[in-house]
Amino acid sequence: MIRTLLVGFGFSATTFHLPFLNQLSEFTVSGVVSSRPDDVAAVLPGVPVYASMGKAFADQRFDLAVITTPNTYHEVQSRQALMNDCHVLVEKPFTLSGDEAEALVALAAQKQKKLCVFHNRRFDGDFLTLKKLISDGSVGDVKRLVSRFDRFRPQPRDRWRENAGPGAGIFWDLGPHLIDQALQLFGVPEQIHGVVQIAREGGQSDDSFDLTLFYNNLTVQLGSSPFQANRTLRFELQGTEGSFRKFGLDPQEDQLKQGLTFDSGQWAREPEEAFGELATAQGVNTVPTLAGEYVTFYRQLGEAVSNGASLPADGETVIPVIKLIELAIESAETGKVMPVYVNMKGNN
Repeated sequence: MIRTLLVGFGFSATTFHLPFLNQLSEFTVSGVVSSRPDDVAAVLPGVPVYASMGKAFADQRFDLAVITTPNTYHEVQSRQALMNDCHVLVEKPFTLSGDEAEALVALAAQKQKKLCVFHNRRFDGDFLTLKKLISDGSVGDVKRLVSRFDRFRPQPRDRWRENAGPGAGIFWDLGPHLIDQALQLFGVPEQIHGVVQIAREGGQSDDSFDLTLFYNNLTVQLGSSPFQANRTLRFELQGTEGSFRKFGLDPQEDQLKQGLTFDSGQWAREPEEAFGELATAQGVNTVPTLAGEYVTFYRQLGEAVSNGASLPADGETVIPVIKLIELAIESAETGKVMPVYVNMKGNN
């Protein structure tokens, strides 16, 4: 049993983490760090609630710390957990600088602890489908990929992600997912260009971005807009033998919000009308979306902590994500296309 300390008890903790921590037998939530003890008690009666990580570690031993706090706390709280001989799962973004990410990876190695980043969208059903189409050669040699997270949120909201400050804004929120998926498919690009903007009236942090990753004979375009009221284009893949287009977002997040559990027959499955289309010289065919596998992320994490298996998103493989974010921000500030000098370790 993996004794788990849940750090933070907001949307991320209760939506993306607690359902799996509660349902998978290999985990037990042994403590929560939160400023809202009543909220915790309503969901986890009898579980100790601490005002700080220091008080939690002084009170009992934990095997794993799950860091779900705002972005500015990720590095310092991950470091604190590692220094207390805890394995770590930290929400994305991993850190707010490449130097911080490298230092945490080095500390985890020194402490002989697992350091995992919550890149759960490696297990989105639409991404798994796209990955399979590429590996199968369904579109031939890939020449272009468009990957977007567009929404219709034309008015800013008063919450930390949208207020001014380090690590705030949509780029630090969704950029890590889109960049990580691109790296999983194609590795590190040769150049990157970024446009990061505040497009909404009254906005305090960026709410729109467009990135272009340049590879040898391949271009990847990533982006997000708050003004998409129509169907959302999630992926468009173009190659020498055909193209694939997929609309809509993976259903797992909405299902978690609705309280659906991963043992339900409906879990992670899309309706037929949401399937993507593959067009080739032979015609157009519907491509059923593979079932998403967020639960696999947590099962692999459990195996890594208990038995030393590979992590679903090892911190070392996420360092390039943070360095590319830094380069994209520099590109947005200077208007220049930036050369990329980033090494990438093997993907897990």
